[in-house]
Amino acid sequence: MKKIFLTFFSIVSLLFTSPALVFAAGSTLSIAPATGTFNKGCDFSLTVSLDTGGYETAGTDLILIYDTSRFIANKISNGSVYPDYPGNIIDTQAGSVSISGIASGTSSYKGAGTLATVDFSVLETAPPGASQIKIDFDGADKSKTTDSNVVEVGTMAETLNQVVNGNYVIGTGACGQGGGNATGSATITRTPTSYIPPTPLPGTADFNSTLILVILGFTLTSLGVFSLARR
Repeated sequence: MKKIFLTFFSIVSLLFTSPALVFAAGSTLSIAPATGTFNKGCDFSLTVSLDTGGYETAGTDLILIYDTSRFIANKISNGSVYPDYPGNIIDTQAGSVSISGIASGTSSYKGAGTLATVDFSVLETAPPGASQIKIDFDGADKSKTTDSNVVEVGTMAETLNQVVNGNYVIGTGACGQGGGNATGSATITRTPTSYIPPTPLPGTADFNSTLILVILGFTLTSLGVFSLARR
């Protein structure tokens, strides 16, 4: 009995210590700061972070939704988790910010880091009180591609499991008191685009094509040599 117990304990220990056997819990997108007070007429910045939860990812699509009666988005600054950000869009009429980061070539991203930073302003006419800037995400529908997504490399499966939204209070004090900086903004109005899942990384497909061509060439060469030998 003691031997059986030790064997079971060893298996459990292996599951919790071996990286190859640890199951990924899912990816997380979060806004920071998640709470705060931002005063009317003031600027502030929010950082959106990605934690892949142990997954190797091919790309991430993020959609932020904000109240256009209180906020306006001014600028998107790319983070460092992906080398390419081809789908950054601000739609001030709809009150949305779309950010798309993708891996390039045979690379992927695994870990935790900054996806992007978004600069906002609080409107001078913003009504005081509570408001939210949230990440558009439907956790009940993993097949949905028009919200925020984190895509696993190879399988192209959705790995996003949870999000952390921002809950803020609009104040009436001076800039720098309770949050926000100097006033001033530049607006960008564009039409938002639908989410397009990143294409599979090219490494495997290119290798397979090359291998087929090599085998075909070798076969044709062998047939030619065999025909010459028979003559």
